[in-house]
Amino acid sequence: MPRIKTEHITLRLTPAEKDNLTARAAEARMNMSQYLLALSEQKKIIIADGLPELCRQIIKIGTNVNQIALVANTHKNVSEKQLQTVNDNLENIQLLLGKLIDTIQNSKDEIKV
Repeated sequence: MPRIKTEHITLRLTPAEKDNLTARAAEARMNMSQYLLALSEQKKIIIADGLPELCRQIIKIGTNVNQIALVANTHKNVSEKQLQTVNDNLENIQLLLGKLIDTIQNSKDEIKV
């Protein structure tokens, strides 16, 4: 059920304060209402700029794994080097994701931008 927002709050700010809030909301990829609500609920706002690229790389690795599986099923042979390369890349991604999760969980800031 969609929430229908009908209530308004007026807030007075200096131009510099408004510019700062607007910039931070844009940086968080949120509109001003979403951003201020998140702040009021003391939610952590974490911006992971590299996350879309990381997701694309994981998808590419998945494609490579599928190609290796196709070769293995067709030719009944996959080189150890091919498998090791994929395994090394997956281990690197696992380490990076672990560090990202640790950073998010151990963040003492209410808002991380």
